[in-house]
Amino acid sequence: METIGMKTGRGSTFLLLAPAGLIVLLLMVLPLLRLFELSFHEVVPGRMSVQPALSLGSYIKALTDVYYLGILLRTFLMSAGVTVVVALLGFPLSYFLWCAPKRWKTLLTLLVVAPLMISLVVRAYGWMVLLGDSGIVNSSLEALGFIDMPLPMMYSLGAVFLGLVHVQLPFMVLSLLTAMERVDPVLLNAAETLSASRPRAIFEILLPLSMPGLLAGSTLVFALCMTAFVTPQLLGGSGSQVMPTLIYGQFTTAFNWPLGAALAAILSVISLVGVAALAWLFRLAGSLMFHRASGGAG
Repeated sequence: METIGMKTGRGSTFLLLAPAGLIVLLLMVLPLLRLFELSFHEVVPGRMSVQPALSLGSYIKALTDVYYLGILLRTFLMSAGVTVVVALLGFPLSYFLWCAPKRWKTLLTLLVVAPLMISLVVRAYGWMVLLGDSGIVNSSLEALGFIDMPLPMMYSLGAVFLGLVHVQLPFMVLSLLTAMERVDPVLLNAAETLSASRPRAIFEILLPLSMPGLLAGSTLVFALCMTAFVTPQLLGGSGSQVMPTLIYGQFTTAFNWPLGAALAAILSVISLVGVAALAWLFRLAGSLMFHRASGGAG
């Protein structure tokens, strides 16, 4: 009877998961397989169409052309840089929220998460108002006499970097705060009673215990930055292309669908490699912190 009940439970679970699995299959898996298959096609010369021929030409071009490799490297470095900056900004902000009184914590957390409720396009136009030639920043600097001509801040990698940091910071804070909420504050108080300073208690106790949240946040931020399109498209312009905007151009402007599909496949692989590297680095950092704490305790 127990075996029959287990089989019935598994069957019910399968039936409950089947609709969601079907949606994922139809809307995600099959389109990705189609995109991967399209990357092996060839463009018909003089026509905006492709022919189903097994060819590695698009991959060879994407992996040997200095232009494409430069954009891929730029995308990777920018994503890694945004992840580092967001982690450095997100940890103290998460710590502040963690220490906040309960009556204020919900309100403060909502203020941090509030940007997620606003469209990416609206947030990008907000940065345009700030960083444009006639924007608030340039107008203020000119009024104060610090500059004579507007600084070229818009349509640059710097503008894209700022926009991505602004967009991704709430994700890091939420991940870190979730991990910190599982830490008993008594641990830090106990460390202070043993003559440890508050910064040392945070570094040697709270940070290692928050490592899962930091890993989750960093992984999410890195993956989202690697595939970000709206912010680079609006704030970067044509001179600050990243891989998603390049892929979009291949599909909509150059009509080279096989090359665009190949670039998308390469971007997916590099993103997965970057996520795996992040996981390895965090495991290594966690091990070093554990050995250091064990050595200090010994």
